[in-house]
Amino acid sequence: MGRWWERDHASYLREVELDYSPADERGIEEPWQAQYTAGLVLFECMPGETLREIFEGLGGGVLMSATLEPLDVFAEVAGLEALRSGGRPVVERSYGLSFPPGNRASWLVDATPFTARNRGDPDDNTDSGTWNRTRDEYALVLRTLARSPGNVLLAMPNYREARWAGEYLADVVEKPVLVDESSSNEATEQLKRRFFDGAGKVLVTSTRGTLTEGVDYDGDKLHCCGVVGVPLVNIGSPRVRAVRRAYADAFGPDRAFEYALTVPAVRRARQAIGRVVRGPGEVGVRALVGRRYVPGERHSVHAYLSPAEREEFLRLTPEFLSGKLSEFWDEHGRPF
Repeated sequence: MGRWWERDHASYLREVELDYSPADERGIEEPWQAQYTAGLVLFECMPGETLREIFEGLGGGVLMSATLEPLDVFAEVAGLEALRSGGRPVVERSYGLSFPPGNRASWLVDATPFTARNRGDPDDNTDSGTWNRTRDEYALVLRTLARSPGNVLLAMPNYREARWAGEYLADVVEKPVLVDESSSNEATEQLKRRFFDGAGKVLVTSTRGTLTEGVDYDGDKLHCCGVVGVPLVNIGSPRVRAVRRAYADAFGPDRAFEYALTVPAVRRARQAIGRVVRGPGEVGVRALVGRRYVPGERHSVHAYLSPAEREEFLRLTPEFLSGKLSEFWDEHGRPF
């Protein structure tokens, strides 16, 4: 409670959190206490200073992940640059994939940006809603990727869009379609077991969910992954606004959106496509879908991919996707 009261307003966001927990009404002082338990939350918008203090107490260490790029941004926000300025040695190393490049197809699908403005409301069945031109274009991409042999993971920008994609694909593909939603750990584990068990299926989820990172889809558990759009968080939420303000104070307003929102969103997308090929003998397809992944386009995020990814991922348009998939699986053998 002392920290909640004393911390500054620039680097921290104070919240009062109400958990629904009906209780005995006897002895309560306020009516809301019969239904809710209140708690104080102190959200740290800029963890770099705290991390720097932790690192300073260590003799040495290794920070390792496949999705730390861009390294200069990571070094800034994780407190490593402050550590370096204080005289501690900080060294970066990058390594490309050691698996055979011929075992994977990597594509940037040049489709209309899948933004809220372009795609309309997924629950609106008017001509300007669900089936506007943008959704028609992505319906083609989604069904093409879903029909790829074996298990297919499709990561949408949020759970609402995942529900729309799942409902559409259930009517147009022959394999089972599973739709993830924000749920308990037990429900998520059951969904994963259903996806892994038996013949090929389609699993539709949110790129910001728990099935796109930290899950090992080794062996024959996954053969194709498509990430649709850039999974930016809701920029209007109090936490995101607080983070942007803190980053603007630390790095300047021009870099606040990049550091606070764009880089983390691209990391999410890179985590998702990294689920496909987990070993030297595995084969699979990786697709980043949307024009913002293409170099040179307006608001492109191509520069935030790793150098190896920028070199390896090839651009194609949606109408060529089906033929390229057939060529790849004809060459490598089709999984069941």
